[in-house]
Amino acid sequence: MKRLLAVALVVLLAGCSSSGPADVEPKPTKAAFASSKFAACPAAAGSAPADSPLRSVEPLLCMDPSGKKVTIGAPTGHPVVLNLWGSWCPPCGKEMPAFVRLAASAGDRVSVVGVNTADDASRAVAAADELDVRFANVFDRGEEVRKALGVNALPATAFVSAAGEVVHVHRGTPLTDATLNALVRQHLGVTVE
Repeated sequence: MKRLLAVALVVLLAGCSSSGPADVEPKPTKAAFASSKFAACPAAAGSAPADSPLRSVEPLLCMDPSGKKVTIGAPTGHPVVLNLWGSWCPPCGKEMPAFVRLAASAGDRVSVVGVNTADDASRAVAAADELDVRFANVFDRGEEVRKALGVNALPATAFVSAAGEVVHVHRGTPLTDATLNALVRQHLGVTVE
């Protein structure tokens, strides 16, 4: 029994592998998000800094009703918290309420952007609706952001400065409100309560 509990604990702490669901739908178009409740993605000025790991990421489809393509990691004029998640990842769902509360309390001081990873559009929208996620999200079925950040499993969170620099990547254990707020304060210099 102890061995079974130990194995279960290791699997839980390791997070979700990045393989996502096996039966993904065809590549979505902006119509897949026409009725979504996501906020608009932050406007970027230019491209990611030359030394940013996100520079190689192609523009991704914003999951708001506009369905525009956005450049991840480009300067937005304010700090950004990128939350890599998938509907297929239970630890991602566990930490999502902390990001919902951060987005609500941070106002325009910090943008929270979800990076839906290795998922399909209908599952992503359904999971977001269930978790009451309204902050901006981009769709990254090809896992470009995850790969660029050197992340092996979800959940993961990147903290990006107003200038577009990736200043920290948190990997592993799901974030709580207290830990997320402390990381925002430590790495982005913004106090959120």
